[in-house]
Amino acid sequence: MKSLKNNLYMLRLIWQACPSGVICEMIHSLIHRFSELFYSVFLLRFIVKAIENGTEFSQVVMLLLMVLVYSASTGIFTALYWHWYRRKIKLKIDEMLLKKMYEKAVECDLSCYENPEFYNKYTRANSEILQRGIKILENCSRMFGIAASAIISTFIIALWEPIVIPIVVVCAIGSIIIDKKRSKLKYKCMVETTPQTRTQDYVNRTVYLQDYAKELRLGNMFFPLLKHFNESVKQAMKITHHYYGIAAWLRVLRELFMSFGTYLVAQGIIIFRYIEQQAYKLSDVVTILNAATTLQMNIYSFTWNMSIFIENGLYVENLKTFFEYKPKITENKNGLVPQNKKHRLTLRNVSFTYEGQTKPTLKNINIDIPEGQKVAFVGHNGAGKSTLVKLIMRLYDVSEGEILLDGVNIKDYRLSDYRHSFGTVFQDFKIFASSIEENVLLHPAQDDNDSNIAYEAVSASGLMDKVNTLEHGMDTQLTREFDDEGTMLSGGEFQKIAVARVFAKQSSIAILDEPSSALDPISEYEMFENMMKACSDKTVMFISHRLSSAVNADVIYLLEQGEIVEQGTHSELMSKNGKYAEMFNMQAKQYKESEVQE
Repeated sequence: MKSLKNNLYMLRLIWQACPSGVICEMIHSLIHRFSELFYSVFLLRFIVKAIENGTEFSQVVMLLLMVLVYSASTGIFTALYWHWYRRKIKLKIDEMLLKKMYEKAVECDLSCYENPEFYNKYTRANSEILQRGIKILENCSRMFGIAASAIISTFIIALWEPIVIPIVVVCAIGSIIIDKKRSKLKYKCMVETTPQTRTQDYVNRTVYLQDYAKELRLGNMFFPLLKHFNESVKQAMKITHHYYGIAAWLRVLRELFMSFGTYLVAQGIIIFRYIEQQAYKLSDVVTILNAATTLQMNIYSFTWNMSIFIENGLYVENLKTFFEYKPKITENKNGLVPQNKKHRLTLRNVSFTYEGQTKPTLKNINIDIPEGQKVAFVGHNGAGKSTLVKLIMRLYDVSEGEILLDGVNIKDYRLSDYRHSFGTVFQDFKIFASSIEENVLLHPAQDDNDSNIAYEAVSASGLMDKVNTLEHGMDTQLTREFDDEGTMLSGGEFQKIAVARVFAKQSSIAILDEPSSALDPISEYEMFENMMKACSDKTVMFISHRLSSAVNADVIYLLEQGEIVEQGTHSELMSKNGKYAEMFNMQAKQYKESEVQE
């Protein structure tokens, strides 16, 4: 029953994508099955009966001409449909399913990607989506055509030898039960090999992506990766051998069951009745035998397609689970819209623990950031700085406490409008295979004003000198994914593009998570100078390992093990001679030593 619901669920989606495609596939299947029945039963009966009755040859020729017209017409339809229109159907189905998957992927909570069980289901759904849609349409259409042909064959047999029908039905039910077991075994095999498939996919990406090319050639990481790959293949083969070994023996049992029940028993009864009891004419025997053979083949095909139907239902369950996932953090369409151009952000007793963990990442955080204030969050790796930004951006919801914008809990705002109040750059930012302008705006420019905003943002980030050397300027394509003449910038230059996104966004609060990690000290200093000028009327929150970048902040918060251990201005914290002063002096010493060495 679950398989039926899942297949119908998928068919509804396919119908939404291309109704005419569903109709044409059903018609194609009916034509195919009716043609088999027509040629093997009705046409052959007519010819044998014509021989028995001495029918005039001209009547036989007339029928054959009609058959020729029918054959040519169905052949033309099949050729046009199969080799032309069907390709369009697949593209429409793929477009709809992928679009739906992309929209849902963007809607899913960030925590979903850190949940192995959910991510495995997403991986399985994603790997199947381009093949499974058209397979389900084919399978359901074939079963529809087979069922129609089987009904006609059953009616023909019932006119002469109804005892054959229950024999064939019993064999069909037995085959369906066996095939259901086989489908479940194959699905279990797929589920259990998902971790190995992910390992193999990771190694595949690592070997061919440019991101890892230098490290692979300068180090020996290829061999550990190859070891992981080989181990995953061995483990996958072991699991596959177990499940598919059982499935193979079940297939043998199915073939014996069908052969004994349908070919030996059913056809044996018909032949016995003709030879020993002279119950039929030759034309009747030909009709009954061919109808029985067609019915047997239909049931054989139906049970085979039923196993595929069940298998499809199991795979669709992954897709359905993903499509029907309800995010915890929703848009809240009826929520409030931030009204002020400048905002006050407050964190009250905020604590947060990642799903599946017991130790909190942040504990009892209390921060008040008035409009226009420049705030720095500093601390060692793992102190909770980036997590704090994710909570402020509401990529996660707090476990305890609350975050307020202008005195209102951020959960009460419409999500998209709340996030629009921020311009954010994360330390693991991504560059898209698109133009510099679109990478800065994060959308195509709608008019000259958008282009001017992107231009000024790039200038403020300190990248304009580089852009001016490029032939296509702001229209230069980044990466070579879609354009062989695309440009590959350095890590520091890519980081400046990420920072330019903050300048380009018309928001009152700027958040920069390690905005200068790929820059040298001079470039870092210039970038912060430009940033402070460009954001003079904005609230700025930035995270940095380099404490020198925090010197000019109005307030500095030092985080350690998820808690704020020190806060104040640079001079206040230095005068305390605490952990901040210790870290600052240590970094300053390292800078001086590196200058002496140079």
